[in-house]
Amino acid sequence: MNKLFKWTPIALAVWCSVTGVANAGVFDGQTIHYQYFFHESDTMYSHASNGDHVIGSGVEIANVVDGYGTLDISDDGFVVNFDRGTSFNSATFNGFVISDLYDSMDTFTSFSLVSNTGVAGAPVLNFDADHLSVNWQGLGFGGGSLHFITTSIPGLATADLATADSATTPVPEPDSYAMFMAGLGLMGFMARRRKNG
Repeated sequence: MNKLFKWTPIALAVWCSVTGVANAGVFDGQTIHYQYFFHESDTMYSHASNGDHVIGSGVEIANVVDGYGTLDISDDGFVVNFDRGTSFNSATFNGFVISDLYDSMDTFTSFSLVSNTGVAGAPVLNFDADHLSVNWQGLGFGGGSLHFITTSIPGLATADLATADSATTPVPEPDSYAMFMAGLGLMGFMARRRKNG
């Protein structure tokens, strides 16, 4: 019986931490708009899988540009795979933009390249609250992949920013209070057991 009481707080803490952070990724089930641009960031390029795409399992973008590459979006990132090589033409902007079509995704707070086995050099990355852009700017590429990841503010969609009051303080959810109280209770219980034991 003593062993049960010894491991119960640890098991409860692990369970609370796991269930408290198990969130769906920012892209899961969302609809994005993919657009390739060439020469300038406002000059659309038609030889790509431009358009609206619902994020699910499998490859969403079958043609990154000119028949080269696929793009698979999931969770909080995406992977661009190139099956053969060439080089991107040098231009002010030669790349793509992924947009939050319905302003329903969490607000982007960062965007980075995690791994690169497909491009010689690093593309230029930019982001704002609901757009991610990748600019190849004349880089050469071969067979390989690039893994990008983004972070976001959970529960805050871009559409919510227009109505959010920056002077208000965040209010914890009721389950946060419950976990806090359970943790305090367990700490008190353990302290009392140690004092009496």
